[in-house]
Amino acid sequence: MDWMNNFKIKMKGIKTRLKKVNIPKSPPMLTIIEKTFFDLIKPIKFVVSLLIMLIQPLILIMSPLMIGFGSVSTINVDFGSISVEHAASIITIVLAYPLFSWTFGIVFTSILGIFGAPLVAEEVDSGTILILVSKPINRYKIFLAKYIALFLYGILLSFSIIFLVGWIALIRYSGNISHFIGILPFLFSLFLYAILLTLIFTSITLAFSSIFKKSRNAALAVILIVVLSFLGFPYIKALLQVNYERFQIYHFDIGYHLGNVFVLFIEIFDAIPPVAAWQIYFAQNFGVFKYVAYVDPDQNINLGGLEKTNYYLPVISLLIWIIIALLLLFYGFISIKKREIYR
Repeated sequence: MDWMNNFKIKMKGIKTRLKKVNIPKSPPMLTIIEKTFFDLIKPIKFVVSLLIMLIQPLILIMSPLMIGFGSVSTINVDFGSISVEHAASIITIVLAYPLFSWTFGIVFTSILGIFGAPLVAEEVDSGTILILVSKPINRYKIFLAKYIALFLYGILLSFSIIFLVGWIALIRYSGNISHFIGILPFLFSLFLYAILLTLIFTSITLAFSSIFKKSRNAALAVILIVVLSFLGFPYIKALLQVNYERFQIYHFDIGYHLGNVFVLFIEIFDAIPPVAAWQIYFAQNFGVFKYVAYVDPDQNINLGGLEKTNYYLPVISLLIWIIIALLLLFYGFISIKKREIYR
């Protein structure tokens, strides 16, 4: 049994030496990012978010293919006998508008608002942030850590839903992997738009979370912006009709600017053919297109699709939203600095 006693003595010595070793800890900011991020991606919340985002695209994917301009008709397509480009065109035309208006319009932005609103407001109200500011990390870094965590959550959520929708559409229509490759430009352009949207609404959410004392009020403020953008202004546009342009409502129409940017990404990567089948929805609800076919002014030839309104150049709409996001981020920094957290 001597060998057993010797082994125990050696193990005790190793444990003693290990206790004396200073194992470096993660920097406080990284710790906050990690904790906040993993709180956001709890499995049940994440899966429920994906399912809600999937509702409208899934309904359209599982329904019979319908296409048309003015009158809608059901079509039968044999995906096994058409080219990859043709198949990709049909799939992207079906998915473009529901992904813009529902998945990334109403649901995704609302999720960022609901889950992001408590990140600052609730911790200030509960006094949890007192513990954080007592450590060697200032309020700016706390705010930035929360921002990065919510931004990463938005990127993960958007990537997951884009990948999921792409595969469901592939399985439903053809099962041919080459068709999935064919829609990659569309999925990539959608992901770039999602990154911009995440930047914008992360900034809006955390700015409101820094301003309002109650997280409920911050979440409601974000949801109000979402409803106004994707439901309110389309209703106003339908109500005013030609007066929408006459009174220049598009200056304040958040949905128009987002639609303008979305179409910009689609055009850059030539992700969807420029046809009226999908453009008509952006004309009706967001004013990105006119109800007029695009005609070459020199040869008087219909080039396909609808003519753009060009109230704003798409790049200008993009810059407007980037500037708004940066200003709100800066305002959030200032708000959390000035806000009294000692109760």
